Amino acid sequence: MKHWTEPNGIFLIQIPTECQYLNPVVEGEEEKSPYSFQPYENANGCFQISCYPLEEIAPKLAGEYPNGVPEFRWRPSRMDDSEFCVHMFYGASADQALIGKYIHDASLDNDEQINEELRLVHKILKSVVIVPPGDRKLASDMEKFDRFQGALAASYDLLDNAIESDSFVEVIAVSANQIDAFLRLSIVIAIQLKNQTDEVPTKYLFQAEDERGLMERKIYDDALEYNVIKDNDHKDLNLLYKLRDRVIHRYIISNIKTRDLPGIALRYVEACEKVRLILRDLENKQKDCQYGVYGKKFMKFSGPDDEAIKRLFADVNDKHLVRKFARKVTND
Repeated sequence: MKHWTEPNGIFLIQIPTECQYLNPVVEGEEEKSPYSFQPYENANGCFQISCYPLEEIAPKLAGEYPNGVPEFRWRPSRMDDSEFCVHMFYGASADQALIGKYIHDASLDNDEQINEELRLVHKILKSVVIVPPGDRKLASDMEKFDRFQGALAASYDLLDNAIESDSFVEVIAVSANQIDAFLRLSIVIAIQLKNQTDEVPTKYLFQAEDERGLMERKIYDDALEYNVIKDNDHKDLNLLYKLRDRVIHRYIISNIKTRDLPGIALRYVEACEKVRLILRDLENKQKDCQYGVYGKKFMKFSGPDDEAIKRLFADVNDKHLVRKFARKVTND
């Protein structure tokens, strides 16, 4: 199983590693309930879950429990028609009302595969945990951190593919992305170490549609400010940035030659490894702390077991959504 956090940090669930999250997480589309999940392959049905403030959906129940509903119980129901069977699940806990749905084609009713997916649905429903209001921002921020990590891992597939095909422009572009990502993570850890806090400065990890993001050269400046890199590193990264700008934006109108690209790509790959090692040192510095994304509280340094690897593979699959790069996450 892998964890999934409601985008606002309201609740956590455990979903099978072989299931993907279907809601759009792309620019221009809002991520909102119902939140939908189904297996990556051979899906027979779709599971959805929604949450609402209890006082809006069930004001009488909220009045009976001013401190929140103490015991979580799901009430099952059905809402079928000639085309689809809909298994409904109504529940309430703390300050939230939740609605779960499992939808499948009517012709598959009582099919053993459907019954197996329903068993997984019941496991998901049992795993629901309502996050206390004061912890919801941190829960939401940690979900952004995990998505960032999955995307960074997925970028190595693109880099390997580019190297194998001698696509040097792509090598340069992906390596530049990775340098930016490693520095962003390093800055987050450096800020947490300085302030001794769990607070995640998500402006370095996530850019909402209506936000103006931090550009790469600003990341270089902030990395220097927080002593993540030295003056020489800052100078070298800015020189590489100018080279990359010529390759990607001015290849046709500049004197740069195709024969120059492998050398530039190599310089980027070497710089990327140097920055990765800077991040590794900061992670090791934080691992014995009681705070921070790599501190003992979040157990990011626990030994990688099969389930942890499958969860990472599932995050990578969610980033790609391309069969070519799909990793196996089941025991079949």
